[in-house]
Amino acid sequence: MKKYDVICFGSAILDVSLKSPDFRIVKSKNAFVQQLLTVPYGIKSEVSDLIITSGGGGTNTAVGLIRLGLQTAVVARCGWDFAGKMIRQELKKEKVKDEFLNQIEGEKTDYSTILIGPDGNRTILVYRGGTKLESSLLDFKKLNSFWFYIASLEGNLDLLEELVEFADKNKIKVVLNPGKKEIEQKERLLKICQKATVLIVNEQEANQLANSSLIEGKIKKELNEILSKAIVVITQGEKGAVLFQPNKGKLVMDSFKVKMIDQTGAGDGFGSGFIGGLVKQLSIENCLKLGVANGASVVTKIGAKTGLIKHSEIDYWLEKPLKYRWVKR
Repeated sequence: MKKYDVICFGSAILDVSLKSPDFRIVKSKNAFVQQLLTVPYGIKSEVSDLIITSGGGGTNTAVGLIRLGLQTAVVARCGWDFAGKMIRQELKKEKVKDEFLNQIEGEKTDYSTILIGPDGNRTILVYRGGTKLESSLLDFKKLNSFWFYIASLEGNLDLLEELVEFADKNKIKVVLNPGKKEIEQKERLLKICQKATVLIVNEQEANQLANSSLIEGKIKKELNEILSKAIVVITQGEKGAVLFQPNKGKLVMDSFKVKMIDQTGAGDGFGSGFIGGLVKQLSIENCLKLGVANGASVVTKIGAKTGLIKHSEIDYWLEKPLKYRWVKR
C-alpha cells in the first residue's frame, strides 16, 4: 500500500474569481461590517479578470504541498456535475492523487463566486451543495500517510475526532486548520486539539478560542495544555505570523511586503508552506518563513492556487531577508 507524505482533508469547491473596474468599496454604518463592496444595479458591468479553478481547504493545501515536491493525496467530496469534473481534472493536472476524492452521482458540487475589490480583499458568495465529508465515505485502512492535514470539515467534529483518534493510534502526525464552523464548537474542538501535532489559526480565530488575546499570552487552561504539546501558529496577514513551540518559546516573524491582488487562499498557502517545511525537516525558522512566503506569493495572483510556490522556488524565498525574533515564554 502506497504511503503518502501528507493526506489532506477538507472541502472541494469550484471557485470563479471576478474582478471589475465597476466594483467599489464604501463605508458602512453597520456595526458588524465596516465596509461594503458595491456593484452598480440594473446595468451590465464589464469583468476585467476571470479565473475558474478548484478551491476549498482540501484541494488548496494538497496542491500547495504537491508543488513543494511532496507525495500528496486529497480526501474530499463533490458531485459528478461539471464543477466536480473540473475539480478532478485540475487535481490530475497538478498530480495530486485523487483516489480519495468522493464524487457522488446526483449531488451538486460546492461553488463560490469571488468578487475581488480594488484593494485585493474580496467578498465570497458560497453555494453549499450538500457535499460535506462524512466518515461513511472513508476507507480508513487505506489512509496511509506520515501526516494528516485537516482543514475545515464544515463543522463535522465527529469526523474530525475520528480522524485524530485514528492518526493517534497509527502514529500519524496531525495538522489542524479549523474553520468557522469548528471554532463555533470551541469547547469540544479544544479537547480534540490536544492530540494535534500542529494547530494553525488566524488571529481572530485564536482570540475566539482563547476568549482573549492569545498572542499577548492571556490564555485559558485548555489552550495551555495544547501549547505544552503542539506547535501553535497564528497568522496575522500583513503583520506576519507568530509561532509557539513547546519548551522553546514564541517565534515572531514579519511578512514579506508584496502588492496584494487577491487575498483568496492566503491561509491555505501559508499552511501548505509551513507544513511542507516541517515534512522536509527544515529548521523551524525556515518552516515559518516558507509559510509566510507561500501566503505572500498567493496574494500576488488571482485565485487560491495560481501563486503557490513551486519546489524550484523554495531557495529563492528562503534566501530573501526577513526579520524574526524568539521570545521566551
